[in-house]
Amino acid sequence: MSVKLENQTSNEVKGFALYVGLTEQEAINNGVTLAQIAIALKQTLDDLVPGSGSQTYAAVALAPKDSVGKNLEIVRLALAEPKAVKARNPKTEPRAAKGIVVDINRKRLFVDGNNANLTCKEFELLSFLIENQGRTVSRDEIACISERCGESTPNARTIDVHVGRLRSKIAGYEDIVRTARGIGYRFDAHPDVLIEQL
Repeated sequence: MSVKLENQTSNEVKGFALYVGLTEQEAINNGVTLAQIAIALKQTLDDLVPGSGSQTYAAVALAPKDSVGKNLEIVRLALAEPKAVKARNPKTEPRAAKGIVVDINRKRLFVDGNNANLTCKEFELLSFLIENQGRTVSRDEIACISERCGESTPNARTIDVHVGRLRSKIAGYEDIVRTARGIGYRFDAHPDVLIEQL
């Protein structure tokens, strides 16, 4: 068997591992022990590449008697062979929840699992629109909620600026805050928005 290993990185092969799926009893049934097999393999290696026998290491894989699977698979797992471990326990990359989550009680908003870090004004603006879901809210009505953040009543232009900043922090979901030209803004039920409240 010829193996050609090409590597695009600066790594180089320093050796190899040979996993043998053979129990001690199977070896004994054939008139040999695992230790004798390991010694014979070491000698064969030394015969092929003189002096290399001293650069070998043998490890015995122990597993519960009731282990399920082929011996070779169990050995590879017991000795933590990377591919075997990955196949047995495939790691799924954690995925952030998609969409918008509005935590009304804690006054936080998450975009695809990440905290959007809204200011008090931005959160209260969205919260007010959510409270009036399905109804267009005038800029004058929105201006009246300024006391929620302990601030003076803003003018219409300031409200538009806050809406713009809010939309920039929920990039990809800007359409949840809809504009009613000449009137104000509205929020409608949206499949990408989850509203959490007690």
